[in-house]
Amino acid sequence: MVRERLRNAGEKKAFFLVVVLLFLFLAVFFTRPILLQGNHATYKDPYDPTLQAWTLAWDIHALGSNPLNLFNANIFYPNHNTLSYSDHQITNGVLAIPVMAVTRNPVYTQNLLLIFNVFLCALGAYFLTTHLTKSRTAGVFAGIIFAFAPPRLAHMGHLNLISAGWMPLALLFLHKYSEEGRTRDVVLFALFFVIQTLASWHYGIILAVAVALFLLVRLIMKPRGFTLRWVGVFLAAVFIAALVIAPFAVPYFKLNKSDPRFKRTLDEVDLFSVDVKDFAIAPAENLFWGKLTAGLREGIAKRAGPTERSMFPGLIPLVLGIGGAIYLFRRGRGEERFYVRYYVPLAALSAVLCLGSTLYLFGHRFNIPMPYELFFYLFPGFKAMRVPGRFIILTLLSLAILSGFAIKAIMEWAASKRGISLSATLGVVLLVLLLLDMMSASLPMYRVPLKGEFPPVYSWLKEQKGQAPTVELPLADYNPHTFKAGLQYEPTWIEREAMRTYYSTLHWKKTFNGFSGYIPTSYYQGVKATRGFPSKEAMEFFRGQGVKYLLVHGAQFDSNTLDRILQWDKSHGDIELVRRFGSDYVFRLKA
Repeated sequence: MVRERLRNAGEKKAFFLVVVLLFLFLAVFFTRPILLQGNHATYKDPYDPTLQAWTLAWDIHALGSNPLNLFNANIFYPNHNTLSYSDHQITNGVLAIPVMAVTRNPVYTQNLLLIFNVFLCALGAYFLTTHLTKSRTAGVFAGIIFAFAPPRLAHMGHLNLISAGWMPLALLFLHKYSEEGRTRDVVLFALFFVIQTLASWHYGIILAVAVALFLLVRLIMKPRGFTLRWVGVFLAAVFIAALVIAPFAVPYFKLNKSDPRFKRTLDEVDLFSVDVKDFAIAPAENLFWGKLTAGLREGIAKRAGPTERSMFPGLIPLVLGIGGAIYLFRRGRGEERFYVRYYVPLAALSAVLCLGSTLYLFGHRFNIPMPYELFFYLFPGFKAMRVPGRFIILTLLSLAILSGFAIKAIMEWAASKRGISLSATLGVVLLVLLLLDMMSASLPMYRVPLKGEFPPVYSWLKEQKGQAPTVELPLADYNPHTFKAGLQYEPTWIEREAMRTYYSTLHWKKTFNGFSGYIPTSYYQGVKATRGFPSKEAMEFFRGQGVKYLLVHGAQFDSNTLDRILQWDKSHGDIELVRRFGSDYVFRLKA
């Protein structure tokens, strides 16, 4: 008996090791060539990926120098709490510390964290599905679906949105606490909820929706399980989790109250809402479905774009997920009855929330109120979200779990008919079909300069004393249309400020410029003040902002304007040329 137990334990460890190696291999393969080229390149473009790299680098810099000043990042000076203009990603920041220590390269660190989080998504779904189905094979299929489904592939430039691996772990221990009532499990649930929330506010809010639905379905189906002790311990764990999250949330609440630009509107949500047809669209990077759905992708750039609206989960996950749901509805026993009555509504609710506040069908807008609008006004955090389509993560997780039950049923049926050989053969065939369904093409990469290749002006700026508040000019172009709609839709803001923010990882000096999820009013004022640069209005504005240096990128001005800037230095007494680095000029703004 003892020998048999040892043999079983050894087999489990060997199987788990194989699973880990498989997931690691797939994480590297599906994200190729990030591992090989990620030390000097980012996925597709230099914009959002370099923002993720800057965020990790700032987190590490602040944690190592002054943790209490974490949110006062160097961008968008003189504003405070500027890290909170996007996800602070403190979870990934902590994970990145040893990686950055080895690579000393924020871009490669970001890319390696990306691969790790893809792996973690597979592992988290494996643990959750294995627990629910009692089948490790089912867990493998679920892990692959959750980690590598086509909508996930579209977000390889968003480390925060790839970081969803803590979500299935939180739900795993919520299930365990509901089933066994152990305090340890609810503590682990709260821990993983905190870790997930601190990795991405979007996923923290989305996970909270999943937890609320879990409790509602559980209360309806098994009200006797909500004993005084069960509820008390759960609320205590949630309260402690809220206390841990609160210090990281306060800067966001302050911003929300201080500047009207830090509020999402339903009109903006509507712009990023998913069309019903988008559930049939795969990203271009999917090897098989990307080409087949190319026709459907045409025209979607008018609202959001293919990154946010590629919702097709894959054919195999869809078929297996529906099959698993039917199987559980017909033959589910015990806890399985709860699983199907939770994960089917969760998949449906999250898909409906992807549609946003107004229904779109093949490009036509129907003024039909959608549930998202109710959540927008009643559910905390929804007013900070711009892209409803990110709820697809819950649909994918639900399909992964339901697919696990389908795989378990298929394996058991095959084993009962022809024994282990047929079951194994069928499992391999289904696994191959799933991988082909999920398969990615080689990801497009964009080369970005390493620190040794940064323009020399940034090395000079690093050597200056103190914070050396600087503005890099030109700012975004003034275009009345994009200025009114929001400078995040102004191409010159994206093209100029993303790389400037990335370059600031070399010097960490305060900069009036910045690239993030929000743009403060001060930057809008700067754009208006510099419409006719050089001008007295611009000089007075930047002096009032506390700026010390004007860094003029001459190559980004036309020759006439550059001549006027250089003549201004000679004919006015408010600036003086300090240094020149090729086409880059540094002026000191006099008091």
